[in-house]
Amino acid sequence: MVQYNAGYVGPYREDGEYLEDCAGAESNVVVNLDKLGLSYVQTKWVSRLGDDEAGSYILRELTGKTQVVAPRYAGEHTGLSYLNHHDDGEPIKVYRRRGSAASRLTFEEVKPHLDGCDLLHVTGITPALSETCRETVFEALRYAASAVLPVSFDLNYRPQLWNPHDARSVFEDMISLSSIFKLGYDEAETIWGHGWEAEKYARHFQGLNKGLVVMTLGSDGALVFDGSIVISDGGFKVRMIDPVGAGDAFVAGLLGGITRNLGPRNFREFLDLGTSDRFAILQDALQIANVCGALTCTRRGDTAAMPTMEEVEGHLASTRS
Repeated sequence: MVQYNAGYVGPYREDGEYLEDCAGAESNVVVNLDKLGLSYVQTKWVSRLGDDEAGSYILRELTGKTQVVAPRYAGEHTGLSYLNHHDDGEPIKVYRRRGSAASRLTFEEVKPHLDGCDLLHVTGITPALSETCRETVFEALRYAASAVLPVSFDLNYRPQLWNPHDARSVFEDMISLSSIFKLGYDEAETIWGHGWEAEKYARHFQGLNKGLVVMTLGSDGALVFDGSIVISDGGFKVRMIDPVGAGDAFVAGLLGGITRNLGPRNFREFLDLGTSDRFAILQDALQIANVCGALTCTRRGDTAAMPTMEEVEGHLASTRS
């Protein structure tokens, strides 16, 4: 979708100044991975676009950053969102995605692109867009399970799209079909509301997916639990400008951090490693992910705010010193 990020504080104004940005959680992740400059990482983004200016803008923005598989359909529209900022620092997002071209995405359009890939990345936004999208997501997840294809699942709960009660059962089914599950502690409290500490939530979810669970803790960093050990990173203090896009930056940093430490191995082999062999990889990846999320908060724009790997390493070096 195309996002219009207000350059001023206050509610929507027709005459307000907006930063136009290519947004959408899945496309953000692949664009952010490209920005990290990992030449050995190849990504593909599969969707549908309307035959409109928003669709043209997305194609212009994504071309060269990922392999785009997104046909344009006459008479259909591309999703939009408007992001405004209030005095208390809380961003307010309004979606115009109902009936969009992407909401009609079918598994038949996705399936040909799963063969030969090393990781499928999905979010909890897509199944909320339509019944068609929900079925497409689950068909893709079941296919991945049968093909032993690792799945990265970012919860990405959006209250504008559905309520916690409706989302919970869908999310739990998706978690059980994931290999790497990422969510925020605030999301866990909103959807499940157990009042548990972060580690207890992580252990609970790992019991569902038997893989990795990664939980972000806001300014307190993040932790990962693999069924045996908990690895945590305290995060970084930064001057907050705009938190939107930080979660996608974190995911890209995590996946990119894992990949750059794998060498010739793929995600299947990584997930099969013993805890001691995975420890150093996860520790480094979690730190990279936290820097990506933190630095993204210091600028406006979803992918425009994502740091390069050089900026990440510079921030780590200055923090250590």
